[in-house]
Amino acid sequence: MALVLGVASAQAAPPRPQLHSCDLGMPRPFRCGHIMVPALRSDPALGETKVAFAIRPRRDTSQPSLGTIVAMDGGPGYAATAKPYASSLIAALGPVLRRRDLVLYDMRGTGLSDAVDCPALQAGLIQEPIAIAECANQLGPRFAGYTSAEGAEDLDQLRRALGLGKIFFYGDSYGTFFGQAYAVRHPGSLRGLILDSAYPGDDPYYRTLLPAGLHGLRIACRDAPTCGGDPVARLARLVAAFHRDRRSTDPLISFLLEAGTLAPRSYLSLDQGDRRFLAGEPRRLNRLLAPGPAGEKLSEYSSGLAIAVECNDYKLLWDGSAPFAQRVAELSAAVRRLPRDFFAPFGRKEYLLSKAARLTPCLYWPAPPAGGLPAPIPSDWRAPRSFPTLITAGQVDDVTSVREAHEVRARFPRSRLYVVPDRGHVSSLYFPFRSPEVRVIRRFVTSH
Repeated sequence: MALVLGVASAQAAPPRPQLHSCDLGMPRPFRCGHIMVPALRSDPALGETKVAFAIRPRRDTSQPSLGTIVAMDGGPGYAATAKPYASSLIAALGPVLRRRDLVLYDMRGTGLSDAVDCPALQAGLIQEPIAIAECANQLGPRFAGYTSAEGAEDLDQLRRALGLGKIFFYGDSYGTFFGQAYAVRHPGSLRGLILDSAYPGDDPYYRTLLPAGLHGLRIACRDAPTCGGDPVARLARLVAAFHRDRRSTDPLISFLLEAGTLAPRSYLSLDQGDRRFLAGEPRRLNRLLAPGPAGEKLSEYSSGLAIAVECNDYKLLWDGSAPFAQRVAELSAAVRRLPRDFFAPFGRKEYLLSKAARLTPCLYWPAPPAGGLPAPIPSDWRAPRSFPTLITAGQVDDVTSVREAHEVRARFPRSRLYVVPDRGHVSSLYFPFRSPEVRVIRRFVTSH
């Protein structure tokens, strides 16, 4: 196995990890290993945690390596070493990997990296607020170590342990937020940065999501020969019908805000369900909005890690150090600050306090330790011009919107933004053989 060796780091290199053959369920073999890192660097008494990885050596070893790509999945909570992610990424990169090594990095708390296992939360067995509080109690003081800042330091410790020089980092969705946190701390370690479906993480209201979903619905309908009229007006009539029937719109909001994942088909499915419901045939829409199976495989996704990172890193509408009653009061005041029709056709409180809006889970999370937690991305930070950055966004993505991608681009003066036409969230991985984004990513890597 040949990994590109890098320039000596100013820090002493950590011990080189032992590697072993591992089966990730794909034809070509991987070499896996791990390093041990502090659970919380500001508190050595909390011990260590494992950070694991898998290496896919380049196909052509007859010529020198052209470098190393380090990739991690999003979520937060998804594992890069899980087969669905790894196989899609390898398909997307394709010929780029002929002379480049690939390192799949499982962020602490995911996959092979001591995945955070909070059983009730993971399986959806009890009410989410109780499961989240139970998960925090289970983690104890280590909860403060599950941050993008600690993960970025883990990654650079791993990079040095493997003897790597400057790397290409590929992150999708939350992985783009993590990639920015890494660039804040270790810009000199980057040869290039790929932020696929970029997320800035700077709005505690997530105000871009619903407008992006309504825009995606219009675009998908406009481009479909069987879809006429105004789909947003139909959705508004559907919401009014739900209100008359005193039926919860939470499943409807959830579906709409996740429709960007498999867009544009998902938007068209929603509109077809709307049409039939309004015509007196509710069965199709009811099936569409029915809850799926609860829980995911811990080897692929950790709900505990997801909630820890969200609550430790993302901006909140209340003071995280405040007691519970004050948090609720500050959240209510924050909701009232927005115009009543801001989230039309849904009501302001109806939308913001829905499960899909993700504003309330962290109400039950512990206060940060004394001195607080490091900001993942300082608000005034701008990247140096020492490395190029590719930023992408799906035209009809409402999970991470085009508007958010523009916000990320403002942080990177040496960057290019590519908006993938008629595609949704991370189309490079969901459609690695059909998305035009794939060609753009390959060209970026090979040209740098």
